[in-house]
Amino acid sequence: MSGTGQPADAALAAELEALERALHAPQVRTDRERLAALLDEEFSEIGSSGQCHGRAAALAEIPLERAQVRIESDQYAVRLVADGLVQVRYRSRYHVDGQAQRWVLRSSLWRRHAQGWRMLFHQGTPEAS
Repeated sequence: MSGTGQPADAALAAELEALERALHAPQVRTDRERLAALLDEEFSEIGSSGQCHGRAAALAEIPLERAQVRIESDQYAVRLVADGLVQVRYRSRYHVDGQAQRWVLRSSLWRRHAQGWRMLFHQGTPEAS
């Protein structure tokens, strides 16, 4: 997946991919404190449904998702957009009750803070058939 900016070095790419994947893990998604530590105070999202959400909605809704949802992801590309700002692009799909859903193209912006990286923005767009 291409994107804006220059490719991140291997260590930064691995770190940001791991943070993105952490947000897919049920033990993180069901823990409001762990989610809050990964979402920037100014976090916003445009979901694959086309709905827009802010940080408060994400922190309220994500922990309530059904536990039987598993998220599969691949094709990660990590690019440095500016000092302290990184874009992570990949694709993912939910597995709900054992049934694979449609692939969704994902893009996140991560901003570096003194305490580490936090997701500033996320967007999901259904992949073309």
